[in-house]
Order: sequence, then structure tokens, then C-alpha cells
Amino acid sequence: MLGLEQALHLVARPHHALVPGPAPPPTGSIIVLNGPSSAGKSTLAAALQRRFAADGECWFVYAMDDYFAKVPFDWVTAGRHVGPHADEGVTLESVDGEFQMRMGPIGRRVLVAWRGAVGSAARAGLNVIADDVVLTEEEWRGWQDELQGVDAHWVRVQIALDVLEARERSRADRLPGHARAQYEDSYRWPAYDAEVDTGVLEPDAAAAAVLAGWRARSG
Repeated sequence: MLGLEQALHLVARPHHALVPGPAPPPTGSIIVLNGPSSAGKSTLAAALQRRFAADGECWFVYAMDDYFAKVPFDWVTAGRHVGPHADEGVTLESVDGEFQMRMGPIGRRVLVAWRGAVGSAARAGLNVIADDVVLTEEEWRGWQDELQGVDAHWVRVQIALDVLEARERSRADRLPGHARAQYEDSYRWPAYDAEVDTGVLEPDAAAAAVLAGWRARSG
């Protein structure tokens, strides 16, 4: 039982009303640049970011490749490098002259983490330009789930296959056949809000076209 002094202390204790926390930040927006490897998405993203910055708007560039670059080499097979655990991670190889890519469970989790990072950034109030390659219906549905309630603008980064393959051959960090193997599937699933042809337009002109489309739909 409480003594008299303790009881009086409890009665005299002032009541503190709950102070509400700060309001959550407004949700940011996302522009997804989707298309095959070597289509120029990274260059386009950088050019678009510069144009936003010139208007005083802060946009972050997130790239799917940045996440796969963090997969330990033992979980990756690419070219002459054969990772002992690549069946769980990512395999990029040429079989009978044809490029093949396989994702193990860890590789698929990286995709989930990548989409989650983009969605979390927007929900924290950041604007994001996302550089992606959506190759399956499962990935597209994953984006739809992740971006529910988020303002997202999907841009088809179009390029003719012959121009794409010429670019691929000029790059030392690409396996032959990678672009062709992705070409049809990379455009198949998303529902696009805009399209830009990076095989015809220079990066700054392509960025201007994307920005104009963005301003038109959000203005």
C-alpha cells in the first residue's frame, strides 16, 4: 500500500498532455526510366536531374545497377568470372552464342529491395528518377504494389535495336547479346505515361522532352 506522502505526490503530479509529433513530409514523386541495357537511361537520368536542378528542384537518381553492384562476387557469374554461389544470386552468360540471365533467390530479393528503396525515398518526401529494366510481369506487379499511393510517371526509353546493339558493342562492360535478349521484354509490361527515343535525340534534348511531359501532366 502507498504511504500518505507517496499518495499526495501522485495526486499533485501535473498532467502532461500528449504532444503530437511532427507531421509526415509530403510524399515525393517518381519518374521511372524503363528500357533495355545500353539504351542510355543513366545518361538521360543525369541530364534530367541537371534540368530539374536548374529550376531549383532537388531530384535523386537511383539506379537498379547500383544495387546489383553490391552483390558479393561469389554470388555472381558474369563473363569469365564464375561465382560459386551464383545460382543463388545472378548469372549472366552466353550459352551457344545466346545471352542468358538467371536470377536466384538472392537476386530476386535484390529487386524487391531496389523497388523498396525507391518507394521509401518517395514516402520520405524525396523526388526520385529511377533507372530500371522491368523484364517480367512479376517485377511490374512488384512496382505496382510498392508505389501504391505514390505519384509515379513511367517513361519508355525507346531505341531502335540496331542502334542499341551498336552502342553495346562500343561498351567494354557489356556482354554481347545482352541488349537483344532484353529488348522485347523490357518494353512489354509497364503501362507508360510517356516515351522518348534516345537513339534519335541527344541526352539534353531527350531530358527536355521528358521534363516537358512531366510538367504537362503535373502542372
